[in-house]
Amino acid sequence: MRQMIGVWVAVTAGGLAVASCGSADTASGAAVAASGDDDPCTLLTKAEMTEITTDVVTYTDRNGATCTYHSDPKDGVQVTVYRTGGGRQMATVRASAKLLGAIGSGVADQGGAGHDVGTLLKADKSAAPAIGDEAVWELNDTLAVRKGDSFVEASPPIMHDPVTHSGPPLVTKEEKRVIAQAIATKLLQKIAP
Repeated sequence: MRQMIGVWVAVTAGGLAVASCGSADTASGAAVAASGDDDPCTLLTKAEMTEITTDVVTYTDRNGATCTYHSDPKDGVQVTVYRTGGGRQMATVRASAKLLGAIGSGVADQGGAGHDVGTLLKADKSAAPAIGDEAVWELNDTLAVRKGDSFVEASPPIMHDPVTHSGPPLVTKEEKRVIAQAIATKLLQKIAP
């Protein structure tokens, strides 16, 4: 069974890679991350992200159109920003959710681990917030939003810094959604007013 789940994970990763191929393309050639070659880490300051998450952001790093705002313990928030190609990005998000849901259904009856994988990959049917022109919830309460031709994706942290937060360090589902919505709203105000 472990091999079967491993195969499904490999297929999922490959499927997501294929689904995202070309997703940044637009009619004119290539999508524009942030504004031209802007660093997406400059759209929200470390202080702004700290205020939203209540975890002190210690540093950021950029990978193309994605910025990771790091905090302790080695967790943080990821944001992805495209000023153009938003429709195509949302189509990729929806196709990926459908693919992951099908894979989860395929392993759900394979014992405890298969059930857990099936539950994890099940599509989120809850209503997305009324942000932008369309919004959807993804895995780990990541929020993808399109406004006009712009696209933002906000992946909330999984854990709070246990040194600065009392109580359990895991971020609750409700709190993740509040964080993701606040980030997406702020990013859209800056790139697609």
